[in-house]
Amino acid sequence: MAIVTPEPTGSSAHATTSPIAAAHLWPIERAFLWLGRYPKAAGKFLDGLAAKRNWLGAVVRYFSSVKLGITYLGLIAIYLALGSGLPPLRAYFDVSTMQFFDAPPLVIMLLLLGTTLITVTLRRIPLTLYKFGVWTVHTGIITLIVGCFFYFGLKHEGLTRIFMHHTVRHFYDAADRAIYLRYDSKSGAKSAIVKLDSIPIFDRRSPQGGNPLAIAISGKTMAGLSPKLSKVHVHVIGYYPYSLLKPIAENRVPGVKPRRPAVQFNIGGQQGSSGEWLVGSSPRGRVSGLNAPFVVEYLYHPTARRLRDIEQSFQGNQAMIVNVPADHVRRVYPFKLNQTIKVKGTPYTLTPRHLMTMPLINPAYNGAVSQACVINVVRGLGKQAVHFQRVALFRYPRRSVDFVFHHGKRKLMPHKFDHGLHIRYLDAHRDQFWIVERSNGKFLLVHRKPGGAVTKKAIPGFNAPVPITTQGITSQFTLLREAEVALRPKLIPAADRRPKVENTMGRCILQVRVTGPNGFSKQLYVPFQQFGFHGDLPPINVHVPGVGKLGLIFSEYRRAMPVSLTLLSCTELFFNGGHSFPRDFISKVRIKNLKTGKARTIIIHLNHPAQVDGLHIFQARFGRLQNGQPFTVLGVGNTHGFYAMLTGVILIIAGIGYAFYVKPILINVKKKQLARAAGVAPAAQS
Repeated sequence: MAIVTPEPTGSSAHATTSPIAAAHLWPIERAFLWLGRYPKAAGKFLDGLAAKRNWLGAVVRYFSSVKLGITYLGLIAIYLALGSGLPPLRAYFDVSTMQFFDAPPLVIMLLLLGTTLITVTLRRIPLTLYKFGVWTVHTGIITLIVGCFFYFGLKHEGLTRIFMHHTVRHFYDAADRAIYLRYDSKSGAKSAIVKLDSIPIFDRRSPQGGNPLAIAISGKTMAGLSPKLSKVHVHVIGYYPYSLLKPIAENRVPGVKPRRPAVQFNIGGQQGSSGEWLVGSSPRGRVSGLNAPFVVEYLYHPTARRLRDIEQSFQGNQAMIVNVPADHVRRVYPFKLNQTIKVKGTPYTLTPRHLMTMPLINPAYNGAVSQACVINVVRGLGKQAVHFQRVALFRYPRRSVDFVFHHGKRKLMPHKFDHGLHIRYLDAHRDQFWIVERSNGKFLLVHRKPGGAVTKKAIPGFNAPVPITTQGITSQFTLLREAEVALRPKLIPAADRRPKVENTMGRCILQVRVTGPNGFSKQLYVPFQQFGFHGDLPPINVHVPGVGKLGLIFSEYRRAMPVSLTLLSCTELFFNGGHSFPRDFISKVRIKNLKTGKARTIIIHLNHPAQVDGLHIFQARFGRLQNGQPFTVLGVGNTHGFYAMLTGVILIIAGIGYAFYVKPILINVKKKQLARAAGVAPAAQS
């Protein structure tokens, strides 16, 4: 005798239950039977449509194929695998990761898969206790699809940088870029941000390549900065990915002061040979040979005071020039470390403590390095004495800084503690050369030898060797050429690029043309930087005659947040036994809701993000400025669709577990119950 199970027989999803099975339905089965009436009715309605011989019936029959649904699943899996595993594929189509997963092909396949799942489920799978696993899996897939639409369609994620005790109310969206404009006038500065929606990501576009961009900044935006800008037009005409601005030498225009004066020189080589370029307007670019036995620096139109300092001779490997204008004192002191120097005629006592090599982190001095001397300064006598510390830089004396001590802690004074004391540290541990270009166009070579002796020689002209002595060896110096340096985009070699193509965002350049009254036209190259006006690079400025100075920055688009973030403290933790590799960054942040005014303090550190007012905030990195001021960089992103996607995944896993583990147990129990009701022995389980 055959055992009658409660599952439908045959291919129809709407078969009836046998009388014996119906008499022994569990309450939960009856609940599913009652609930299943609605999808059953919808399935019969679709069956009716499928029976029609018109286009609507053909559509229903098309989406009723299980094989079709499996095909869509396979295509989606292939699409996701290719998009995730092959970054060059995204670069080929010039889309970011988020754009690739929000592109029409995936959207269409997800819609087709969702429609197929719904149609097949309603027509072929009844909602019963024993089919609940299949329904759960299909519901999870539909929920996951809906979550994907929200997540990829509404996703915004980026970074914000917060300095100690500062507050921010915005972040910079990693998916969108913008051009920032700033107009400086006597009444102050005004700024605007223009989003660049049609800018490429990986495709090179340039007028020189025959495929220029044509993005114009609206006149309304320009007039909003100032009525004077109503006749100024800004056009984005080019875009260079994988590029850095590199100097290219061009001939100077007679009678016009160069913006980036440069000279090319050679030491020890043959006359007329190629040499190294030095750029007078760049603190880093005007110095050569920091790790060599001798250093060469190019000074364009130096002040009389600066020229007097570098021409100063003395005896020893180091000295300091002390200048106290209020007391009409200027003296040169060769010194040894820990030697106390009383500056006669002034209230100052100086004690040089140690020498150091100091990298400069200021944006305008990025990459520059200078020797420095740390000097303890005492001003006055007895209880009235004031103590502070001066770090005097040799190469860039204007960047010298003061530190004061408060309760045993060393505190930086960003604008110096004592402006009445000027100290110029002079380094003579190795040969120091200065190529001096005077305001009259003449060149002078100044050479400070180890031991402090200084010689000066006029440079008679280009390609005219000047005899010099370095390290006891006679050689020659040759000034090869003067020029003006123009910064032009240069492609980064493929071997030097980061593995993920999205990381090229920080290595791209915008080409902009600015036009104005009386035929004014200027072409600019604007490199990308992370944090808009608050980034590490100054604006690229253009002076429009009769209008004023207009600054441009190329960065990510700044988005407002519903909260404000104030950095209360940030700490960098290192692994035991070394300070080279940090193991954690910890930020203590005060978060205030801008609508309600409610505030709370949270701790954010690596792998421990915070959920705040629909935002996902996580620790990205940590750093310090040259003056020691710490800052934290936090990642900010919304979470639209995330929980729907998570719910879908949980439903799929639960449905599979139900179908493979719970359903067999229920069927076995039901078989035994029906067998007892029919008066037969249950079939042996294989």
